[in-house]
Parts: sequence; C-alpha cells; structure tokens
Amino acid sequence: MHKFKRFFLLISLMLSFIIPFISFKQQVLPTEIVDAVFFESTFSINAESVNDKSFVKSINYMFWGFWIAYFSITLAFLSRFLINIKYILQSARESDIIPYRGSKIVLSNQKLVPYSFLEYIFLNKDAYTSGNIEGEILVHEFAHVSQKHSWDILFVEVLQIFFWFNPFLFLFRKAISLNHEFLADEAVINQISDIKFYRYLLFEKVNEQASSFITSRFNYSITKKRLLMMTKTKSFRNALCRQVSVVPLLGLALFFFSTITIAQEKTKNVQSKQIVVPSTTEGATPAQLAEYREIVNKAKNDKGRPVEYKISSEDRERLLALFLIMSKDQQSQQMIVFWPSPPPMKKRVPTEQQIASWKDPEIYGVWIDGKRINNAALDNYTNTDFGSLFVSKLEKNAKNYGKHYYQVNLMTNDYYAAYYKKAIVDRHKYYMNFRVNK
Repeated sequence: MHKFKRFFLLISLMLSFIIPFISFKQQVLPTEIVDAVFFESTFSINAESVNDKSFVKSINYMFWGFWIAYFSITLAFLSRFLINIKYILQSARESDIIPYRGSKIVLSNQKLVPYSFLEYIFLNKDAYTSGNIEGEILVHEFAHVSQKHSWDILFVEVLQIFFWFNPFLFLFRKAISLNHEFLADEAVINQISDIKFYRYLLFEKVNEQASSFITSRFNYSITKKRLLMMTKTKSFRNALCRQVSVVPLLGLALFFFSTITIAQEKTKNVQSKQIVVPSTTEGATPAQLAEYREIVNKAKNDKGRPVEYKISSEDRERLLALFLIMSKDQQSQQMIVFWPSPPPMKKRVPTEQQIASWKDPEIYGVWIDGKRINNAALDNYTNTDFGSLFVSKLEKNAKNYGKHYYQVNLMTNDYYAAYYKKAIVDRHKYYMNFRVNK
C-alpha cells in the first residue's frame, strides 16, 4: 500500500498538469451562420482615450508589479534550492567516503543526524568509527537510497520553485516525505525481530538536529504516525479497495477539469461578401501624402500614437478624402485608416429546432436586441418572432469562454426593421480606425 501511495502521489501531480489539456468533443445541433463580412485589410484598433490614461497606467503597473513579485520570489526559492544542493555535494566531496551495498557512506566531521541524498548516506564520522551508529539506522537510510526517494523530493521541490503560490504542493510534499518514512520503516521491520527496540530508537533520535529540507532524514517529525503504522494490522482487502477507488476518482477529475470542445455538426454554406475600401491606381501625390502625415502627427499623443479626441471634424473629413485617393499600398502604410460601413444583414428567421438547441446555457449565450437574456426566456418566443440571427463561436481567450462556447445574437422583427433602416441610411459612411503597431 505504501508503494502504491508513492506512485499515486507522484502521478497525481503529473496528471494535474496533463488533465486540463485533455479535450472531449461534444456534438451540437447544426446552426445556420449568417453572411460574414470580410475586409481586404485587417487593422488593430487603438482603444486609448484621454479619459483612460490613468487606468491604462495603473493596469500596466499592476501587470509589471505582479511579474516582478513572481520572479523575485521564484528566484529566492531557486537560490535556496541550489544552495542546499551545493552544500550537500560539497560536504560529500570534503568528507571520507566508503562504499556500502551499492551506495556511498559519507563520514562527516560535523555533528549531524543520519540522512540520505541520492546515492549518499551521511553519518557522523566519530559515531560511525566508534560503533555508535545502529544497524537499523543504516538499513533505514539505505532504503531511502535504494528506492530513490530523493528523486521524488527533487521533483516536488522543482515544482515548488515555480508554483510556490499553490498551497497544495506543500501538502503533497509533506505526504510524499511521510510515505517515504513508512517505506523505510517497513524495510527495517522486515529485517529485524525487535520492533520495540526500533520504536525506542525513534524516540531517542526525534529531538536531534535536523538536516536539509531536500534530504531524507532518520528523525522525520511526524513520529507518532510512524509508530502507529508499525503496529497497524494490514488488510489486503482494504488496501485493494482503496487502490481500486482511484479509478472513479480519476474519472471525476477528467470530467471536471478537462476541456470540452464543442463540435458543430454540418452547417449551411457561408456566403461571404467582401467590402472593398476604395482606392486609386495612381495613388496620392507626395504633397498629398505629406499633408496626410501632417494631420496625423498633430493628433499624436506623447507615445507617438494618434488619438481621436485630437482630430477635428474638418481634419477627419480631409483625412478621408486623402485616404480614398491613395493606392492600396499607400493605404496599408497609414496609421489612420477608414472602413466603409458594412451592408445590413439579411433577414433570417431561425428554425424551431435552433431555438430549442439555444436553450442549453452550457453551450450557448443568448442576446436579444443587444441584451443578454436567460436561455430559458426563449420559451416566451417562437421562431417567427425574430427577423435576424447571428451565431459566432467564442475563441479560448474570450471573456465568457467556458461559461458557454457559442454566442447567439437575435433581433426581434421590430428591432431588425429599425436596424435595417439605419444601416441603409449609413451605407455611405466611413469609420475611422487606428493602426497601433505602425
């Protein structure tokens, strides 16, 4: 059972990193996607405004402050870890070493409690040469070496260096170390007949000086649990039941912590419309390009980026006029760009089957006339109440990803009529946008 617990603890740590990357596909009902609108050029939008300056700065300070704190603490843990490794290996190099059953006994001049690390068993030289090191201690420490317990501890310590903020790692570290002691005690008990003497030996050593945190030491602090384990009646049936119970636990972990991938069944073909930004073959003259740059430069902030509040309506109109006479190559090099207003979406009435499928809140988030609704509110509508629909799949970095995986935007008939009328009126308008990384 102790051997099983050792591997259970280690594999649990590994699975905690693996399970979140396991994904399961879930099929959903087919959904008709409305016409998509594509632009010939894609631009990133500059969201900075005068009212958001202090907020953006505070967010930046918080971001860098978080990473500085994280790396500082991580560096401290890493330094502590490396210093301990160096101290132990240096102690081994500076001491006498004798072979012992495939391991190495390090005879140190320091007053220390027997402990082991990798293939080394560290003992006080005077105590060893005078015969004051009990055989049970050597068997105990050799069990740590032969069963390679140090690698378990090193694995957890490396995890703690980078994930020091996770309190469960400290609990795993404690459980793994205690189980190592159970395994070493078991090795001793299997070779001696006087268990009572060994228990007294534990009492005698418990208050002696401790060794490094990355070593396996004879006087592990939780002695009471070890003493109880020595006299505990072992039941094969109980041990087997506890081991088998891991299977449903693993199933629950996969269910709750894995990633669900929503797979859409066959959808109707999506017809795309391209909205082309007008341009000319000849392009703007050097003088016109210089005028455009001059207006843009006037609108720049202290970071060298143009902001909307510095552009007057007259300058905006002039920029649009100059932008439309540029060639495509000239347009692609500008920091301020213009997009034509997209055409109105076509009238589309959802099917009753689609309405029924959208009631599942774990897959769909539903908006009606621009407002988020409870999915159950769809019971109050029939499919003919809607004049337009738009279904989009959320990316993994989306705000609501995980709460649902598709966003459904619906317009009632009256709302769609008002939207369509406004879109027709605005069809000749152009929208100004900003390229940040220029």
